Amino acid sequence: MKRYENGKISIPHKEMVELKNSGKLNLGMFNDVAVKIADNPDLAPKAKSSGLAMHFWSWVAVGQFLYSIYWSFTGLWWVFIPSLFLMGAIHKANKKGTSQNLLFEAERDKEFYEKIRKLDGWNYEVEESVAKKFMKK
Repeated sequence: MKRYENGKISIPHKEMVELKNSGKLNLGMFNDVAVKIADNPDLAPKAKSSGLAMHFWSWVAVGQFLYSIYWSFTGLWWVFIPSLFLMGAIHKANKKGTSQNLLFEAERDKEFYEKIRKLDGWNYEVEESVAKKFMKK
């Protein structure tokens, strides 16, 4: 299987679902792009759960860091150091989770999939013989 990024191929929703279900396609998205999409109400899927989860975990990351700063001033001065690393780990996991949530929504929500397809936001991993049918000119 070969990976196609940045709009080199464009597969309509119906064919994408068929190829994915038959194991001939892996759909992907860059994590940074996923965060921007989930944060944009015009691009986000109908189901708001992925955006809510992203914002919730962002607040958890920031909140635990701010709490560690409080602890640094009131007792254990060093607590903010591991908390800084924990905040980074939560942020990284949050971006990856948001991407996975949007990929799940792409299968269920045709309108969402097509909006992102028009913006060349999907990455496809397919056999070259399949990709030839959907190459952009």
